[in-house]
Amino acid sequence: MSQVIQRFPAGFLWGAGTSAHQVEGDNRLNDWWRFERLAGRIAGGDVSGPACRHYEKFDADFALTASDGHNAHRLSIEWSRIEPERGRIDPAAVAHYHEVFASLRRHRLTPFVTLHHFTNPLWIADHGGWEHPDTIGRFVEFVRFCAREYGGETDWWCTINEPDVYAFRGYSEGTWPPGRRDDSAALAVIANMLEAHGRAYRVLHDEDRADADGDGRSALVGFAKNYPILEPARPWFPLDHLRVAAEQRVFNEAILRAPMDGEISLSVPGARATRRRVPELAGSLDWIGLNYYTRWKVKVFAPDPHVLAPGAPASDLGWEIYPRGIERALRRLGALGVPVVVTENGTADRADRRRPRALVETLVHLGRAVAAGVPAHGYLHWSLMDNFEWAEGFRGRFGLYRVDFDDPEKPRSRTCSAELLARIARANAITDAELAEVGLVL
Repeated sequence: MSQVIQRFPAGFLWGAGTSAHQVEGDNRLNDWWRFERLAGRIAGGDVSGPACRHYEKFDADFALTASDGHNAHRLSIEWSRIEPERGRIDPAAVAHYHEVFASLRRHRLTPFVTLHHFTNPLWIADHGGWEHPDTIGRFVEFVRFCAREYGGETDWWCTINEPDVYAFRGYSEGTWPPGRRDDSAALAVIANMLEAHGRAYRVLHDEDRADADGDGRSALVGFAKNYPILEPARPWFPLDHLRVAAEQRVFNEAILRAPMDGEISLSVPGARATRRRVPELAGSLDWIGLNYYTRWKVKVFAPDPHVLAPGAPASDLGWEIYPRGIERALRRLGALGVPVVVTENGTADRADRRRPRALVETLVHLGRAVAAGVPAHGYLHWSLMDNFEWAEGFRGRFGLYRVDFDDPEKPRSRTCSAELLARIARANAITDAELAEVGLVL
């Protein structure tokens, strides 16, 4: 008989995640669709195209995740489908997402709904995108519409996914739309997204109160924060320590502090600092999402300042596989005093060779964080299925289910990792059987 190694709290949420552009297919009216068609922007010249055909296959996909013992699912609503032109709402798209929520209910999956997951309608992008302050108000209008339309179908709202990642990839590194290389613009974009979160938080709660019907439902609003572990590559070299401190301040601490006290303060060397007070932002977290993937060893003067630790295992995308780091990340986010949900965690591993052990080891450390008092309420694996991984194209395979992208039907096939997570989710516990299966000794 298996022995329980780690038990999770009653009601713990287990599931996986997707985002609209990465899985739905044919999102033709957003900035990523256009960006993919620029030469040299996407690995292998990939374009999202039909992606996973999830727009058609969502009900079958939710049946897969429910059959694996999941009780939650993270998804996003594609703004460019709902509002393809400013002020014009597409009733067919609105109806589609109602069908999606109805399917989630049938499969007893608690929805976590992200309202901005890296894509913008073309009419937003062509009006200056998130660098333009008008986008704050336009996003809030979209949020208000979603709150009124779908507020009775979900409690968990994630306003914005990884504002810092979005800003630095698109406006500093220039590897995502709009392809800028301007650190000052990146800081302004983060600030605008944080302000938008604060205002969206108020709107979601205002609409929730206005729609109250005595059923006890209440909106829970947060955002998702990517939290890399940062360490100096050379412990003996002071400049590596200084860069770690600088990156920790802007990538992690400034983003986490802003929704607590309403103060936005962002600066990096050589860029115009951004500072503002946003009253709506203060106290604007009912929960926070943790997106955890890797550890960065920080090395000053290297061509890429983020390097692998010598001999460290790496994913197919070259990211260090560092499961124990999730415990440190959870402790930091837990110190905010609000519930934490792991909204993304996974390994790009086409062969599914390293992912099973990484998954079980990660969940062991998640369990330890919970036992230490971190208010973690759920784990949503990234991702349910292989998908279009932004600038990496179809090279990064994170799926619990493989997708055959060469087949027009995009069939799914189950991985060993999916089976492991299913067993843990059904039992709400990790047993010695899972540890033995992946060769993990505690």
